[in-house]
Parts: sequence; structure tokens; C-alpha cells
Amino acid sequence: MVRTIVLAAFLLTSACYGAAAQQATDDQYADLQKDFAAAYNRKDVDGMAATFTDDAIRVTPSGMFVGREAIRRNLQDVVNLDLHDYSVERNVARSFGNFVFNAGEWQAKLGDQPLHGYYTAIVVRDGSVAKIMEETVTIAAPGQ
Repeated sequence: MVRTIVLAAFLLTSACYGAAAQQATDDQYADLQKDFAAAYNRKDVDGMAATFTDDAIRVTPSGMFVGREAIRRNLQDVVNLDLHDYSVERNVARSFGNFVFNAGEWQAKLGDQPLHGYYTAIVVRDGSVAKIMEETVTIAAPGQ
């Protein structure tokens, strides 16, 4: 009986702490997206790369990039394509301990041609800052 009460108290405490922690970090995770999009539209490659952990992995249609420096070089290549009017919308966010799984859609233009696709990201806390640990980006098939 005592063990059951202790277990129940632990679970309730964990659930309350998790809810409070989730509330406190939701804005931080939303700000991460806004900061990345703002840096992208300024063509601030270093600002975009700073949203990733040192050992992050980014998977895109052009390859897999491991580590912040490799990701920075990939982002420079993307900026050189002259995509513009970039925006991102998170559609799904799920918290698992210290990790947050995000999934959503992105949009941009290449010249006058609109492009869009989807992304998933695993976000972690790096000290007091949310950073992307893993990101996968796709481009939607034509007509989708």
C-alpha cells in the first residue's frame, strides 16, 4: 500500500513538473522556428547554423550533413540558390522527456515559383537554449 502511494505521488509530481516544464519551453521552441526563419530571410547563415547543436544531423534531398559546420555549409548552399520568402509552420509538437519532436511544413519561393515541403526535427535543450539535434527536410512532389 505504501509503495502504491509513493509511486502515485511520484507519477503525479512528474506529470505536474512535466506540464510546467512544457509550458515554460513551448515559447522557446516556437521562438526557435521564428529565429531560424528570420535568419533565413536575412540570409544569415551563421544565425541559422546557431539553431543546431554542435553534433546535429540534417538530412535533406541534397544529402546528409553531420555537425554544425557541415550544416552551416549546406545552409550556405541553400541561401546561394536565392530562395526567398521562407516561412515555417509547426503542425505537430510532442514532448518526450528532454526531447521535443516537431513536424510541420515550410514554404519559400525560387524566383516567382512557390515551393513547399515538410520537415521533422528533434529539439533538445542545450543549457538553457532550445536547439535542433536532428532535422529532416523534404520537398513536396510537384502538384502536391
